[in-house]
Amino acid sequence: MRALLALLGLLLAGGAQAAPCGDCTLPGGTYHTAAPPGGDGRQALPVLMFLHGYGADGTDMREEASVGPPAAAAGFLLVTPDGLGHGWAATGTPQGAAGRRDDVAFVHAVLSDVRRRWPVDAGMVVLGGFSLGGSMTWEVACQAPRGFTAFLPMSGGFWLPMPARCAGPVALRHLHGANDPTVPLAGRTLFGRYRMGDIAAGLAVFAATDRCTGQRPVAGEACVAWTGCAAGAALQFCRHAGGHEMRADWMAAGLRWALLQR
Repeated sequence: MRALLALLGLLLAGGAQAAPCGDCTLPGGTYHTAAPPGGDGRQALPVLMFLHGYGADGTDMREEASVGPPAAAAGFLLVTPDGLGHGWAATGTPQGAAGRRDDVAFVHAVLSDVRRRWPVDAGMVVLGGFSLGGSMTWEVACQAPRGFTAFLPMSGGFWLPMPARCAGPVALRHLHGANDPTVPLAGRTLFGRYRMGDIAAGLAVFAATDRCTGQRPVAGEACVAWTGCAAGAALQFCRHAGGHEMRADWMAAGLRWALLQR
């Protein structure tokens, strides 16, 4: 399936320019878009693709107050794919075990279709996600980051088995609640057999992939940044005092950081 969707992506990218769509269908799935105000249809747009959590869908994220307004205010074209069965097949998850779709390939197929329909700023394409969508963001960042400038996962990381190394280097800023009961920072077991990984251990995989050598606090933010990383790499971990939640100001801060990664 991954090879089929990758081929589809190449064919879509190489085809004639197609009309933009709000609710879009391609072989293997569906996605939704929302253009920022003031676009003329010719100027290249930065892209935020944002993946929903379990039980939601792309239309929920397009209408989510903590996602859509910050993206529009920053001038981003918002792209919100639909997971099959309201979930994502990241490695180690129940959806991944079911093997219904290769979602790494699907995310890239969506991006290819977006590029076919919209004038895209290739230097600013961001992938983010919340909860299980955050886990899927980690999966893409680790396995197949090419084509994305930066990654903004929230409240979701690797599930076990955790990869030993990623493709990298990548620019990734992870946000997580210190008191998250749904996806605890230390991970937890689900249904007796599926294990959410430790967030710090997962970030260590990215730090090793990015060849980072140290850490420092970020002035004015509850974040730590890795230092000495390879060219093109950037890694941050930001923690808030809340639980399993999103806020518009957190999204806006993430997009500001992403814009620095061009």
